[in-house]
Amino acid sequence: YCDAPHESYYEATPSCSIDVSIEEAFHFPQKISTRLPTETSNSRQITLTNLKRMWCRLVSHYFEWVGGVPELRLMDVRERIKLVTRQLCKIICLTISFWTYQRGHDGLILGSGICFNPKENQDEVIRNYVNSLASVIHTHVISTFRRIGLTREEYLLLKLVVLFERELNIFITLDVYFLPADRLIMESALTKYRSALVSHVKCSHPDLDHEAVLQRILALLGALPYLEILSQLDNMHLADMILRNNGNMQGRLTNEIHLNSIRID
Repeated sequence: YCDAPHESYYEATPSCSIDVSIEEAFHFPQKISTRLPTETSNSRQITLTNLKRMWCRLVSHYFEWVGGVPELRLMDVRERIKLVTRQLCKIICLTISFWTYQRGHDGLILGSGICFNPKENQDEVIRNYVNSLASVIHTHVISTFRRIGLTREEYLLLKLVVLFERELNIFITLDVYFLPADRLIMESALTKYRSALVSHVKCSHPDLDHEAVLQRILALLGALPYLEILSQLDNMHLADMILRNNGNMQGRLTNEIHLNSIRID
């Protein structure tokens, strides 16, 4: 549903807005972007001109997805927004990694007909941004996906594990505070989706013995530290572009997600 694969599910005229609050974005993702299909036959190189449209579609896709996660509805509204905001860059980088892996692309598939083709010229700001992401994604994430032959079902379960995984920062130990009741919900959800991932791998690969199943799970979870690195890179570059208003990226929602989220406690 989030990918808008059918014409009847989306509007033909693209529009996007970054002048909405984080609360509005969570409850009404289509205020950010119309539901353009994430997969199209035509691909255009990412530029400063289409950067905002790409960002809006990726973020609206993310908020539509989290809207279907049942555990989030059990959480306090403020705690829910805190979790969703902090995990946004991480999940979006995982999504881009999977789309790129699916298409066998040597750059990045960014959705809605926008891509990064390393053979084409880019503005220096964009080149620094996408090159930093592509390097980590291809070297440490897609390489694992290819080695094990990641399935769509494993990817979807991995997304849920990543959403509820406690923050891992390899540079600074930072424990984000959540209310005890909400932390319990998150820990329960993490246990549930990790168990579901293990069960799925066992059922979908009956030829694998216990050791091989364990190695496959470890390979999948081994992507998590690199997704944290990607999250930091993504947020760092976007925050800089927002501050400079590159690509007209300065707005209420971009500020709340990339500039103000570190002050949520």
